[in-house]
Amino acid sequence: MILIDRHIAFRFIVNFLTLFCLIFIFVVSVDVVLQFDSFVEAASRAVEQDRFSSTTFATLIAILDFHGPRVFQSYSFLVGLVSVAAAGFTLSQMQRSRELVAMLAAGIPLQRVAVTIFLMACLLNGIQVFNQEFIIPRLAPVLLREHAQILSKTSTEFPVVMTRDASDNLFSGRVLDADRGVIEDILVLTRDEDGTADRRISAPRAVWNAEGYWVLESGIAIDRVGRDEGSMQSQQVIERFETDLSPHSLMVRRDQERAQMLSTRQIGVLRDDASTSSGRLARIMWTRIGGVGVNLLVLLLILPNFLCRLPGPLLLQSVKCAAIGVPVLMLSVLVMLLPVSGVSPALMALLPTAVLIPISFWRLAALKS
Repeated sequence: MILIDRHIAFRFIVNFLTLFCLIFIFVVSVDVVLQFDSFVEAASRAVEQDRFSSTTFATLIAILDFHGPRVFQSYSFLVGLVSVAAAGFTLSQMQRSRELVAMLAAGIPLQRVAVTIFLMACLLNGIQVFNQEFIIPRLAPVLLREHAQILSKTSTEFPVVMTRDASDNLFSGRVLDADRGVIEDILVLTRDEDGTADRRISAPRAVWNAEGYWVLESGIAIDRVGRDEGSMQSQQVIERFETDLSPHSLMVRRDQERAQMLSTRQIGVLRDDASTSSGRLARIMWTRIGGVGVNLLVLLLILPNFLCRLPGPLLLQSVKCAAIGVPVLMLSVLVMLLPVSGVSPALMALLPTAVLIPISFWRLAALKS
């Protein structure tokens, strides 16, 4: 790289980091203000457990603990949009200081600026690929925490919301420890052919047996005799409940909900265990490839708005950039994630890239420099 390339690259990266930090701090500030009581309560519990000596210090740690890992998640969401904004700021600064005019006077074409910015955007998207494949999957357990779980780092303990098993029963529990195969406050609703609950099974604790059933501790089953709400009676003790919802199966279903945070290898394993959702999982995998292409091509699409031989109104150029870049990014994401019957997820994920390739390179080739 010659001096001018390093100068452009440095300014672009600085603008990218500045914009990303400002957006991230703004989002964190809004969440802290809205959920401040949750952070204070978590800090108070930590002080009571002698984990910290000061509630104020514990509150700061709670905020950092909860939002710190979200830097990587936010980066994956914002890398495309912030790259476009950083390019706009970089070229606006160069245009204001007449650096673009000086480059033209020195015989350096404006495409040289576009190439440097494009290469830096490739670097940022490469970091995003590494982030998505290696960092976010490791942080997935803490990224999935809610505000009630602040300062908690459990990865195999999670609540089980109403889940349907192979027999059309509804299964739930307050918390499942998948490593130990133990679930607390289990509740099962068995249903008849019409979908009406005909039995309610509950137990304060249940342990999974490898033969395919849950061993209930102090389990109680209440059968429905009539059809009205007050007809639940015939209470009896029950010791086991057979179902296909093992701890592993429940973890697989949870992983389907957090598939965006898994690596490509993990999604491949998940597709083998949950073939019924293979279309959605394949869409996520291909969208990651298409997303990188869209991020880079949208950047090329907006660069000619700022690469002008003569200085122009920066506000008008910024409005044109936003009017082109933001809708194209949003529409591309919508197309990539849109399930269309009979159409391959790979085709839908790569369609925006295929459309943007000729348009973006035509825009750059038509640049007057």
